[in-house]
Amino acid sequence: MKFFLDKRRMLPPQRAWWELPNFIKLLVGGYGSGKTHIGAMRSILLSYRNAGLPGQYVSPSYPIAKRTIIPTLEALLDGAGIRYTHHHSDHTFHISNWDGHIWIGSGDSPDGLKGPNLAWAGIDEPFIQPRVVFNQMLARVRHPAAPQRELFLTGTPETMNWGYEVAINDESRYDVGVVTARTSDNIHLPPHYLATLRSAFTEEMQAAYLEGQFVNLTTGRVYRPFDREIHLAPMDHGGLPVSCGIDFNVDYLTAELFVAGPRWIHFIDEIRLFNATTFELADRLNQRYPGITVYPDPSGRARHTSSTGSDHEILRQSGFRLRTHAMQPPVRSRVNAVNRLLKERQLTIAPGRCPHLIRDLESCVWSGDQVDKRDPARTHASDAAGYAIEYNFPITSRRVTYDPAPIW
Repeated sequence: MKFFLDKRRMLPPQRAWWELPNFIKLLVGGYGSGKTHIGAMRSILLSYRNAGLPGQYVSPSYPIAKRTIIPTLEALLDGAGIRYTHHHSDHTFHISNWDGHIWIGSGDSPDGLKGPNLAWAGIDEPFIQPRVVFNQMLARVRHPAAPQRELFLTGTPETMNWGYEVAINDESRYDVGVVTARTSDNIHLPPHYLATLRSAFTEEMQAAYLEGQFVNLTTGRVYRPFDREIHLAPMDHGGLPVSCGIDFNVDYLTAELFVAGPRWIHFIDEIRLFNATTFELADRLNQRYPGITVYPDPSGRARHTSSTGSDHEILRQSGFRLRTHAMQPPVRSRVNAVNRLLKERQLTIAPGRCPHLIRDLESCVWSGDQVDKRDPARTHASDAAGYAIEYNFPITSRRVTYDPAPIW
């Protein structure tokens, strides 16, 4: 089978990236600039040009892949009338029309990416993945029978990390071509998408997340918009239901209690226990706020601060309703969600009730692309609050709705 791909319908940065002659093709773009869409198209084309040979498309994790690259691949294949089988158990696509093979990989387990030779590979959102993912894919694209060996990357510049080094390529270590895509380049964006993000981000964040520029966002205070004069407000729960975010630690096991509306959140109390177990936290919560909804650290489904049962199981058995992601959101996603509410003055704290949360918002600093945790007394309160905020007030989704007509 042959098919025709109409490049005239691509966005200009997508088309420029598509036509790069380099072995490594890097598309650096803002949120919603069409990166995953064009990456999925590229993987389908490469499966055609390397028919019968495997290629791998790597997402930061399988849960993220299920929300991004997998539905994008399915939509493109369905829209073009291409026959395929998606094997959910082993995370593979087989395209019947030309014996195409697209394997889906997960960057959160780099050792799982080791394996046989590949004809091609793609990495979606590489800059929130460890460099070893890039190194693994670079080493595996070596199939001797491949007509077109290629490695492509499509992502938003989260920090000036290894991705910046690859893009700048000062030492000429790679055969790499780079195209930058701005969020505003995408004419298919929903109304108000761009304005919503601009209102949420600082100037530095806009440069990275809207303009696709590498910016050092990993120095200085983590929660820069926080200001006591603005964000401390003497409000109680006013009869509204109380909920809390929880950070699990043997030392400084922390719960941040809050009430919330459709666009705002107000922290009214905190519980901080030293050298304690989740059983003790559950008892303390039930004394003051029995049976409330809690937003715990997602890793608590496996990690124990007690001798029996996971932290999540203990909370459920104690009568609490849990709301949590299947896995940890990226640190920067959580920080961005908190900073957006601070910037919009939609996050407030009752003075005198949450001293550790206030201290965290004032004193937490970056250490590379992670929050500095060298002070054992810090970060637990802001982490606990952040789990609840990121779950309820995430930054607008990066996924973009396109014209459903296939680009074939």
